[in-house]
Amino acid sequence: MSDPWYIEAFRAGYLDVYAHRDDGAAASEVAFPAEAAGACDGAIVLDAGCGAGRHARALAGRGLRVTGIDLSGDLLSAAAAKSTHPLAAPHYVRADLRALPFAEGSFDAVLSFFTSFGYFGDADNLRHASELRRVLRPGRRLVLDFLHAPRVRATLVARSRKECNGTTIVEQRALRVGRVEKDVTMTGPDGSQRQWRESVRLYDPDELDAVLVAAGFRVVAHHGDLRGAPLGPDSLRCVVVAEAA
Repeated sequence: MSDPWYIEAFRAGYLDVYAHRDDGAAASEVAFPAEAAGACDGAIVLDAGCGAGRHARALAGRGLRVTGIDLSGDLLSAAAAKSTHPLAAPHYVRADLRALPFAEGSFDAVLSFFTSFGYFGDADNLRHASELRRVLRPGRRLVLDFLHAPRVRATLVARSRKECNGTTIVEQRALRVGRVEKDVTMTGPDGSQRQWRESVRLYDPDELDAVLVAAGFRVVAHHGDLRGAPLGPDSLRCVVVAEAA
């Protein structure tokens, strides 16, 4: 039996697909979310779905005490290898976002970047959101960076192709039964191939709000990007700020 997509997809080759997402971009991407979450110097912050740690490193560089959590051993190994600053190195933990290994109210803020939500069915997505609420102190904030469903539907690119260090990467995208899915094929210089599918529940903003409310949050604000722009029909992202009720 093959692994679930969220295990198969996030192996080492994933970093080649998103090689254009780097630490320089992350430094600007974390500024507004950290502010919106009220994460001041020394705050204890969870980067939920940290991947290779670029946002976790940027947050730690702002003086925050950061724990990054992810299920991918490959991505966490990459994160640890890059987090070498002795005074600003996040702590990394491997675990499932539906069962966080932290006590209730462990964090001053929870941040979730680059669509690290919606990977499961609706019941487990609610479980994921409920875990984020459980580990967040009452009255403190979650900032969730998610797809903006209306824009995805209007602008979805069915197929794209790019080269990365001699490897050809073909991505084919489709909307299927309430999810946006991407089939990735990587072909190496020697002709070897690796394929996987990424599949995310495409929540509209009101649906996403409903999940967060059911998990115990109060939705405070919506933004259209990680710089805090207003949310509109053409917004690139749906960034939700929610408070632990």
